[in-house]
Amino acid sequence: MPLHLLQIFHSRVSQDHLDHTASLHDHPGVELYGREDLQRFLEQEAQDSIAVVELDHHDWPANRKLLAQLRPCRRVMVRSMEYGRPYEDIMRDHDLPNFEWITCSAPPLRHALHTVNQEWFLSTAHPYFNEPAFLAHGWQERTRPDRERDHTFEVMLGIPKPHRDLCRGWVTDNVSTRHYLMSDPMTPTTNFDQLPVDSVFREPEMKSDPNSYTVDYLGRRTWQSMVLPIRLYEKTQHSVVCETWTDVCFPTEKTCKPIMAQRLFVVLSCQGYLAHLRQLGFRTFGGIIDESYDSEPNDTVRWTQALEQMKSLVGRPWPELWPQLQPIVEHNLQHLRALPTQVLLERIRQVLNLDHVTL
Repeated sequence: MPLHLLQIFHSRVSQDHLDHTASLHDHPGVELYGREDLQRFLEQEAQDSIAVVELDHHDWPANRKLLAQLRPCRRVMVRSMEYGRPYEDIMRDHDLPNFEWITCSAPPLRHALHTVNQEWFLSTAHPYFNEPAFLAHGWQERTRPDRERDHTFEVMLGIPKPHRDLCRGWVTDNVSTRHYLMSDPMTPTTNFDQLPVDSVFREPEMKSDPNSYTVDYLGRRTWQSMVLPIRLYEKTQHSVVCETWTDVCFPTEKTCKPIMAQRLFVVLSCQGYLAHLRQLGFRTFGGIIDESYDSEPNDTVRWTQALEQMKSLVGRPWPELWPQLQPIVEHNLQHLRALPTQVLLERIRQVLNLDHVTL
């Protein structure tokens, strides 16, 4: 009996993944199914069926319906580039021995397997490390971490949220303006092209799309938040990261960018966020600042303590600080470069091999 392999995706997969799927088309031990073949796939023997599906970030009833249909399969591999409370809820509801969650994070699971997948995180770094236009742009030289900058730290606020509102107010009230650069909160109509040409809060090559949050930058269409703020980093030493979510550990491009530029950062996010980064293999800055804020359960107290640690860097002699920072930021950059980029494909290959399909 052939092995029945269903694959349903809502976003792009790598060329390697496409090539691997193409190599299976004529394999006698594998029969392939796509979204349009779902009903036919469900009619096959469940013990010979493997499903690889991606969550639809905009349709949770459809996600639940699909996973309920796939529960009898021998193996169900569920991919998601994004994360949040709805993802944790659906993972708990499908904490089953035949399920594998390929996501950036996971709630405690008793039966299902979890494989860490940092696709969203790596999507920010990939063009800067690999595409000629980005490499030729000189970002690595311009963001070199061994230089003393004009201001102690920067804050990119993004769309207003409670932790960002607290950050804006606390920094304004407690730190002299000469020590930081902080953006204004974004609005639904924020367009970076409207900022002055010499603003540190925009890269001059960015061309905004008036109808969406995307920009054209160095020949690539990308999210505004994925663009490395080179001008801002040239003027500031460290970063305050106001992450997307404060109730789950979801490292996004907001944390990736200071790692790429080899900067010290504090994070306003959920309790245990820094511990999660360390579990992923990154180093944080506990020997330089007090990172006990990461274990504080109260959100307001934790965010305030993080900001106090950033303020504590004001006036610290750079010749004393840099030798402590250097091994940490260099490790983080090297680790970022070494993170696997084909996690889903490798897991599919392993599962097919475990099921004795000779490729």
